Amino acid sequence: MSNPIAAALVEAWESGNPVTPTPIADMAAAEDIAAAVLEALGALPCGLRMTETGLVGPMLESRFMTTGMALSAAMLRHAQVAPALVGVLAQELADGPPVFARLHPALDISSTRWRDDAATPAEATADLARLGHVVLGKGKVAPLPAACALLAGEARARAKPAAAEALLLRAAQAAREMGGLPAGAVLMAVLDGRGAPALAGGWAASWPGLGRAAARITAPD
Repeated sequence: MSNPIAAALVEAWESGNPVTPTPIADMAAAEDIAAAVLEALGALPCGLRMTETGLVGPMLESRFMTTGMALSAAMLRHAQVAPALVGVLAQELADGPPVFARLHPALDISSTRWRDDAATPAEATADLARLGHVVLGKGKVAPLPAACALLAGEARARAKPAAAEALLLRAAQAAREMGGLPAGAVLMAVLDGRGAPALAGGWAASWPGLGRAAARITAPD
């Protein structure tokens, strides 16, 4: 591979061994690195993942998990958990708001291949926008929910207003600029602005009117 940063990230994806962050010139260079990583991994995106704080990256079907699964903290580096919403497109993405066949509550468990985490948005973008694992709850036909809560352990948390619709619209526009998405692809909105460090224990994202997605993070042996 001609790009040494992309080659290092590919090795980190395959081996699990982190790499030292390397300065990346700008966002265009970061996007080129991310594309090279995807190509080298032979990974075909199933949609687009956008975070509230502005990271945009591919969603990979292999990174989806079923609600209720456990994940070892040893697999996660600098991990964060955040509530998320996944929409499955009912038709090819066109002008106007996306049309969804169903919506899934989701829990985004992001992590990084960089040893010291990304210092800049470009470094995070090159690392597939900190894509880690996404826990999917049961999908259904429903209106876009207006509130969500991130639950840790047995603690209760009141759902707070969430601008998921606006974030999905931003994701749709980003997908159009990248060439569009077909029916069956996904748009994902991650509310990382209300995320938290992924400590060991139970976690859930709750979307009133839609449902919840839950996972357990286990401490390293």
